[in-house]
Amino acid sequence: MSQGAKLRLMRVIPSLFTLCIGALALTNLVGGCSSADSTAVDRPKADYDAATGRLRRLTFDANQNGHNDAVSVMDGTRIDHIELDTDENGAVDRWEYYGAGRRLVKVGVSRQNDGIIDAFEFYGQGDGNDDIITRIDVSTRRDNRFDRVEFYTGGVLARVEEDADGDGRVDKWELYRPVANRSPGEPPSSVTSVAFDEAHRGTATRRLVFADDGTVQRVEIDPDGDGIFVAQPSGTGAR
Repeated sequence: MSQGAKLRLMRVIPSLFTLCIGALALTNLVGGCSSADSTAVDRPKADYDAATGRLRRLTFDANQNGHNDAVSVMDGTRIDHIELDTDENGAVDRWEYYGAGRRLVKVGVSRQNDGIIDAFEFYGQGDGNDDIITRIDVSTRRDNRFDRVEFYTGGVLARVEEDADGDGRVDKWELYRPVANRSPGEPPSSVTSVAFDEAHRGTATRRLVFADDGTVQRVEIDPDGDGIFVAQPSGTGAR
């Protein structure tokens, strides 16, 4: 599975959570969220605070295959976040955080499905009532340092900032454009330029400009750091 696919796994539908709450209240854990035979499937399980009686955790079957694969961390009826084991390998690989009105605001992702968060997706409200991705922070070295930030416009990748050498400063910039009339399976945006800071000065020193077919169209340099790029002299090559 590609990194993009892993970062865009199906979100848990809050109505499924509500269904589990209802099942607990109405059946006292006799029923479940799955439509399969109740004797052959996991049942939702609720944990309550001993002092206050408020619901703290709800374990349930998010994909309705008969096996509990999600835990909702609660404060009464308010969802703080939901932890999911989407591939059911025993390790949480997705953490969904909800705000007011149970709107999805942030998702932690383990891209290697091993319980380690190495990416965070951030969501806003798009047209209508849909949640739409606005940013993804990635820890490329999986060391809890999020050194790559992807920015999205209308749910489509628009630009990227990255600290490629790990010194704490951005030294790589990528720009993207939407792809019109794209084929099935084709990404919704394509790269137009990638710029590098090879002098550790905080601004780009060299830039690769790409054609529509993804090939390098030209290489430019900004020797003075004033944001004005000129053609790179021939013979120096592009990386």
